[in-house]
Amino acid sequence: MKLFFRNICIFISLVLFSGAALAHHDSGELELYPDDAGDACIPGTQQIRVTIHGVYHQGIMKLELYNDEEGFLQKKGRLRPIRVPAEDGPQTICINVDEPGAYAVSGYHDRDGDRKLDKKWNFTPKEPYGVSNNPKIKSKRMPKFGESSFNVPSNGIDIDIILVDLRKKKPLVDSIE
Repeated sequence: MKLFFRNICIFISLVLFSGAALAHHDSGELELYPDDAGDACIPGTQQIRVTIHGVYHQGIMKLELYNDEEGFLQKKGRLRPIRVPAEDGPQTICINVDEPGAYAVSGYHDRDGDRKLDKKWNFTPKEPYGVSNNPKIKSKRMPKFGESSFNVPSNGIDIDIILVDLRKKKPLVDSIE
């Protein structure tokens, strides 16, 4: 019985904490810093040019760059985070890389602009997200590095990420135009 009440208290604390985070950003101002910005998009240079589909003008678009399987989708494995104001329609964000090789990109539409991926009680995302190569996203398992990685040549690469909203159980756009 004690375990039941402890779990209820933890659940209530999580609900209250997430509500406080949302209330903090009701002012409409986005919390962005100079280090958050993406790089200038220059075709032919050693960079990843990411076009995100399914985003709209509200909150922040966040991308994260990875280059190994061990740290994929973990803060410790992240090479670089990028946060920019979300825009309507397909949005392109560029990331310079130091050397050619295998990389993966994950991203999410931080609609409330609180600089966090909002999650449900079972830790599945409440906000639209996606990863490079657009593997089928299942609510019980996050994509693996091998499913999401791609090779960046010395002249760079253009990739597309289609955001998925697990609440709707489908991608936010039907196809890439």
